[in-house]
Amino acid sequence: MKKNSFFSKYIIGACVVILASCKVGGDVNVSPNQSPNVQTGYMLTSAIQFIGGINGAGATTNINSFCGELYSQYMSETFYTNESLFSLKQYDYGTYYTGPLQDLKTIIATNTDPAKKSLSSTTKFGSNANQIASARILTAFIYLTITDRWGDIPYSQALNGAANFSPAFDAQKDIYTALMKELDEAQAQFDGGAALTGDILFSGDNTKWKHWANSLHAVMALRLSKVDPTTGKTEYAKAVAGGLMTSNDDNASYAYLGASTNENPYYTNYRNGRYDYAVSSLLVNTLSGLNDPRLPVYAAPTASTTFVGLPYGTYGDALGAYDKGTRAKPGNISLIGLAVSNQSSPTVWTSYAQILFTQAEAAHLGWISGGDGTAADFYNQGVLASLNQNGVAPVDASTYAAQASIQFSASTALEQIHLQKWIAGFLGDGWESWAEYRRTGLPKLLDPVPGSLSPGQNIPRRQQYPQTEVNQNQANYNAVIARQGPDVMNTRIYWDKQ
Repeated sequence: MKKNSFFSKYIIGACVVILASCKVGGDVNVSPNQSPNVQTGYMLTSAIQFIGGINGAGATTNINSFCGELYSQYMSETFYTNESLFSLKQYDYGTYYTGPLQDLKTIIATNTDPAKKSLSSTTKFGSNANQIASARILTAFIYLTITDRWGDIPYSQALNGAANFSPAFDAQKDIYTALMKELDEAQAQFDGGAALTGDILFSGDNTKWKHWANSLHAVMALRLSKVDPTTGKTEYAKAVAGGLMTSNDDNASYAYLGASTNENPYYTNYRNGRYDYAVSSLLVNTLSGLNDPRLPVYAAPTASTTFVGLPYGTYGDALGAYDKGTRAKPGNISLIGLAVSNQSSPTVWTSYAQILFTQAEAAHLGWISGGDGTAADFYNQGVLASLNQNGVAPVDASTYAAQASIQFSASTALEQIHLQKWIAGFLGDGWESWAEYRRTGLPKLLDPVPGSLSPGQNIPRRQQYPQTEVNQNQANYNAVIARQGPDVMNTRIYWDKQ
């Protein structure tokens, strides 16, 4: 976290303590409108909303997923090209720890504490087991995002407050092992007690939470395909046995509101007149070449009612040839389609289509039975699931899937699976798409990026640690770079072996 915000948090905390100790008429000044007990359901809501900001774009540069979408080359920047040209190197993860991870730890602690777990202020938000299980799954998802961005990170010694202000960095290999164990145990922990309230992700549906946990487990297992396929295959089998997503109704989909208090961040960008992003020419040209009916969903038409993407990495004087226009008055390149960037357009963190493509790859690798026949079935289901998710009519979806260029071929299985997974992931979880590119090198993105400022002008393999680690946790920082490698953008993390 940035130094200013780091000290601000503790200054604010100190002020709260001081105010709480002030006396009026000899009594402690306690607000009659505030519960003295932890409100766990509100903490769950807050944690989910925070992640919605991260993966749906976010409000601050250091934690947002605009960067993940840019690294994955779904979009191009129209004015400020800092992130698409990799001039921003250090990114902050402090707000993950001080925000949602701390809240989720409090939920687990409250529902475990014999003195608190039976209080009505706790149980009104769901059974103890259901609250703990959902908090564990959400925690695992956040840690997965962090470790896939930075590599080795504080994990086992994190969130201990004054007991340890200088946590050591855990190796990513060990974090993956711990997170898969967490997901496996958490999905089995849900009980038949009171349903969750405050759950704005799955509306208290335990089955959907379980399917998401197992699907994340499958994603993580497949991430080991190059570095430890034996463990990956074993862990994948555990995930399948637990039960993966079964339809688009299972999507981990964050619903924005038709109100400025919680609106889609791409809508915010355009509404505020910034228009910082257009769809990339890679996306437009790929969809055009495949006669893909998702093109008018993902991209807005230009002034000439065509679809034209902005070449990724365009900068300097070359940008002058492109007029991004506005929603009301389009220019000569396509902005993001209104269907996916309207005020209340949702963001899908993990989709059924993504998990079907995961199963297609697993079948192709021999991790599940059926070989390429089964791989073809999962691939075809994944294509149709994404089309359905994006509102494509069944007849148009069938026509698209029947094209020779879309039909599954064992000889090009991985290229097809990952191209379709990349298409399906547009404006979803950009960090996930970037991770899959690093694992597989697919689909073929512009790499190196001319004019970019990363080593070799290549798409980054990781992000650099925040400056607070260098300044305030130096011994552990030195230890992690000695183990993982230099703190630069081209150092590969544990599973990145393609």
